[in-house]
Amino acid sequence: MKTKKAVYIFIISFTCIAVFRLIAKQYGIISPSQLTLLTLLALAGSIFALTKLITDFEIENNYLRRILPIFFIYQLVIICRGLPFDYSGIKDLLQSDYSFWIYVIPLFIFFDKDLITIAYVMDAIYFLGIFFLLVCIVHPYYILNRSTAEAFIHPFAFGCGFLLLNAKYLSKKKRAVAFLCLLVGTISFTYLARRNGIVSYGGLIFASLALGAKNLSASKFLRLFPILAGIIVIGLLFTDYLPKSLTNRLNNRLTEDSRSYVFDNLFADMENDMIFGKGMRGTYYSPLGGGGPNDEGVEFAEVEYRAVIENGYLQQYLNGGIVYICLFVLVLLPAVFLGIFRSENQFTQACAILVFLWLIDMFIFGLPRITLQYVLVWICAGICYKTSIREKTDEEISDVFLNYKEYENTLVY
Repeated sequence: MKTKKAVYIFIISFTCIAVFRLIAKQYGIISPSQLTLLTLLALAGSIFALTKLITDFEIENNYLRRILPIFFIYQLVIICRGLPFDYSGIKDLLQSDYSFWIYVIPLFIFFDKDLITIAYVMDAIYFLGIFFLLVCIVHPYYILNRSTAEAFIHPFAFGCGFLLLNAKYLSKKKRAVAFLCLLVGTISFTYLARRNGIVSYGGLIFASLALGAKNLSASKFLRLFPILAGIIVIGLLFTDYLPKSLTNRLNNRLTEDSRSYVFDNLFADMENDMIFGKGMRGTYYSPLGGGGPNDEGVEFAEVEYRAVIENGYLQQYLNGGIVYICLFVLVLLPAVFLGIFRSENQFTQACAILVFLWLIDMFIFGLPRITLQYVLVWICAGICYKTSIREKTDEEISDVFLNYKEYENTLVY
């Protein structure tokens, strides 16, 4: 029961960070000093819970045993190259989504991998999904406005992708909630023309359907094929009848190139820092902002030097150079291979797919930041490296996930 409480405390505290920021930005009822205090309290709750959850330090894979220390040592070097020594700098560092904490989150590779603990995580994500759907019904504004959509959808809905990938082991209620959350997120991002969100959430839905189709027998597939084919044909026929308000923004942005200018500035500024980057708080020259709000009502602050670039790999390039990108890929990509091709069950395959989708997502946007999405990536990577989990059968895993309440006081492996 202590583990269950720790999981819930962590998920709630971690989600509250995003909620506090959304409230402060949208309603202005939380002052900057209050936001700092609330963020630190939420972080303290998360860290307290993690003392009970970051416990699996037994590395079963020889390759990981060699590469992981190098990865963490280099991360420490990046942190040390950007440490502030003044109150304002430390405060900004602790509150930033894209700075100090993204080098702490990889420690989730040591997250407790007892299947009961993972079942608790799934439960917590399920309840977040229910809350998300209720808020969407009561206040649809949050998913129809660009300034709030991503800040609201990602903390509450993305975890449902992890549930849907593992639908085989879950009840019908959890499957339905997970699918609805991802569908709402995809529709919202389509309406708001957020290309990265469409790829992320649409990719999760497609991968989940592919995993489900893999488990269908030939007879079941033949019975379902006419239905699926019919849905596709109807969808294609009625594409032109979709409300223009749903796809108008997306059609306008499909061929829009909004990042080449920024990328060119980054490469020009990084000419002498390509190998090792500029450290945790590295910046590059690229003027932005001014001139008032854009067509969608979003106004960017006027800056000359930026610390964030809208691409996951280029962000790593800025902070840690080519060396950091290589180490990052050398840790996560083998996890994908082991999870998909060296596994006896669909659970680790689902975990590997989630990691793989993240690696793809980082080409489009996929910024490492303080989100449950990035936490799940590292938890899943740890699962893929765990030989004792990869060797389990689907029946063993399904038994725990469906009946975990009966196993609460036992060890799974």
